[in-house]
Amino acid sequence: MTSSQAIPILFSLASSLMFAVTFILVKMAGKSASSLAALWVTLTTNVVFLWAWSLLREKGSISPSEEWKYFALAGMFAPLLGRLFQFQGMARLGANITTPITLTHPVFTVLLAAIFLGEILDVQIFFGIILVLAGSMLLGLQSGQGSMSCAIAPKSYLLFPLAASLAYGVSVLFRKIGIDIGTDAVTAAAVTTSTSWLLFALYLVIYRPAGAFGCRPAELLIFIVAGVFSSLGPVLLYMALQVGRVSIVAPLASTTPFFVLLITGLFMRNEEVFNRWVVLGTIFTVLGVGLILYFGVS
Repeated sequence: MTSSQAIPILFSLASSLMFAVTFILVKMAGKSASSLAALWVTLTTNVVFLWAWSLLREKGSISPSEEWKYFALAGMFAPLLGRLFQFQGMARLGANITTPITLTHPVFTVLLAAIFLGEILDVQIFFGIILVLAGSMLLGLQSGQGSMSCAIAPKSYLLFPLAASLAYGVSVLFRKIGIDIGTDAVTAAAVTTSTSWLLFALYLVIYRPAGAFGCRPAELLIFIVAGVFSSLGPVLLYMALQVGRVSIVAPLASTTPFFVLLITGLFMRNEEVFNRWVVLGTIFTVLGVGLILYFGVS
């Protein structure tokens, strides 16, 4: 494997790791704080951190360019619409149903890339993607045990996690189109997150939902740290998309549940579910990543 082949793989996995750390930090602090508060603080941190970083890189001079519209569209779809539909699905169906369905978003991304970007999907890589998705879905299923059963939930509620999955998939496609035209990864991530922040701020002003700003100082600090990690996630994803194929980057960047399992297994074992399905999901994920790595660079 050459360095040019390894770079998108390493960046994709690193992006997934950053989002896993974000998820764990929010989960640690969000036991009493609302998900709206977590979303508001992390998004605000994203905007401040990424624009400060971008201004430092560009020595205080940044000019809007044509490709920013693609990053803005990406920001509308994810994290904003993706998280919104995901939260709605979790409220109606529970995490054990919503999380695995939402994790199918690489399928949408890869199919859209094949249709609109002309990427060729090898059979071996597709099989690796399926293994990654199966592993992620099994891990996500176990993380939300005890929620509503799909048998008693209205089938129309399934549209929420499916919409979330589609939103995440479309977002990656727009990110790839924009980053191929130009703009550095940090500025691209700043534009994407700023779009989400502006739309979410507009939602808060119009609807004034309860609990959007309710969190204690200790929780606020953890959310800010989570925001820093979630700022690094999209930057690394953009860096991977700059030099890698969507069909390689998207599934590898969706291995967040595997890293969540790894981190919680090391530091929070008593708070998480560990059983044969978790082990099987881990095996599927590792095998799938292995196939993508092997055939993606061959």
